[in-house]
Amino acid sequence: MSLDISIIVPVYNCDKYLVRSIDSLLNQTISNIEIICIDDGSTDESFKILKDYASKHSHIILLRQENKGPAIARNRGLAIAQGEYIMFCDSDDWYEPDMCEKMLQTIRLKDVDMVMCDCNIVKEDESYKVRDDDIIYHKLNTFGYHTLTVELKHKINSVLWNKIFKKSILDKNNIDFPSGHYHDDMAFILQYLCSSKNIYGIDFKLYNYVFRSNSIMHKTYFSVNDDKKLFDVIDALKYFYIKLLENNNFLINKKLFMYKLTSMMQWVMLKCANKDQMDRFIDYCNEKLIFDLDLNIFQECDERYYLNMSKDKNYKFFAQLYNIKEKNKDNDQENKTNNPSLNKKIREIFKFIDLTIRKILVIFRSYLLFPYYLYRIYKKL
Repeated sequence: MSLDISIIVPVYNCDKYLVRSIDSLLNQTISNIEIICIDDGSTDESFKILKDYASKHSHIILLRQENKGPAIARNRGLAIAQGEYIMFCDSDDWYEPDMCEKMLQTIRLKDVDMVMCDCNIVKEDESYKVRDDDIIYHKLNTFGYHTLTVELKHKINSVLWNKIFKKSILDKNNIDFPSGHYHDDMAFILQYLCSSKNIYGIDFKLYNYVFRSNSIMHKTYFSVNDDKKLFDVIDALKYFYIKLLENNNFLINKKLFMYKLTSMMQWVMLKCANKDQMDRFIDYCNEKLIFDLDLNIFQECDERYYLNMSKDKNYKFFAQLYNIKEKNKDNDQENKTNNPSLNKKIREIFKFIDLTIRKILVIFRSYLLFPYYLYRIYKKL
């Protein structure tokens, strides 16, 4: 009998949470599943715990590797998975008992390519501060049946653990994770969405997501002083770009690619600790990806002017204004006052700053594009 679901669990130094996580997978209300655990060179008791579980449960498959990162671990899991469907679980989180059953029922009954569920946000301790934006990002905001559009593909978040995937789509389109880079989950999700037709969101909190200070997610998204952890988003998007080309799927997805690239560039610039880091990021974007793109194919995409401006130092100046504005907004959130009148004035100030910057960008757009057009003319000579 074929398996319904393969659950892939990359594990690294998570012995404190691992028993809770594995027990939640073993206690699912359906049994026709396999649990593939890949120990990524743990130095704590994680491998010992996994080995003990695997010796007692035949449907737990245990792999071990040197520390190479979750992308390679997940790819190894995908390579041996026997399930009709694929799900993922982080080793410090846990499933609700009926998660697999509800996800499986929905993807079959609704006849869609992917199903998403909502989650519970769990803080490791009360002293750990979670930004509202981070909670919103991880919470499900798309419910019911949807045919995939460019806008929806761009809107869907890149978390793996609240989704169920068809293995047939993964295999047919050679979908996998880029190794050696952070943000590999984004590249995977984008590949899958570009190979799918429809999705379904269910209003059930079936996954328990733990926010903790030393998690992979925290170290990736909040390490603003680490260029690689921020800049690797461009490598992930380049991998997505290459995969689209390999599958002859780029032209019909070029607008999504442009949306995602420009939005992630802005996200990183708002995370940069200082102007020098932002300058390095713009140079990294140009070197890794933008100079290789033929921007003429994006003529109908309004967002292309961000890429054009990235070739000119003035773009860095305007992006820095956005950076300053965003950081001031964060400071305002962290230092909320009980004075409603003052809060209203602060909001009005930021609204004025935002509108002013937008007007400046419009006025100077032609000027900012001029160096790019000179560059294109030079290339044709």
